Amino acid sequence: MMEESDTYLAILEEGEVKGAREVVLFVGEKRFGTADDSVKGDLSKIMDLARLKRMAFAAHSAHSWQEIIETP
Repeated sequence: MMEESDTYLAILEEGEVKGAREVVLFVGEKRFGTADDSVKGDLSKIMDLARLKRMAFAAHSAHSWQEIIETP
């Protein structure tokens, strides 16, 4: 079945990662303004969905973009 294929699952995960990055950007931009290219570049390298979720959560109380990006 398609739902069980590795390719299908990889595509789903890639979509989740992209969505999580968008949430981090949205929340961060609401707090700190538009992210500069270095922040966007750093964010684009992060593939760990769990970390991106932690970053989105941390963005609500962070004091800077750097603090968001440094979320482990």
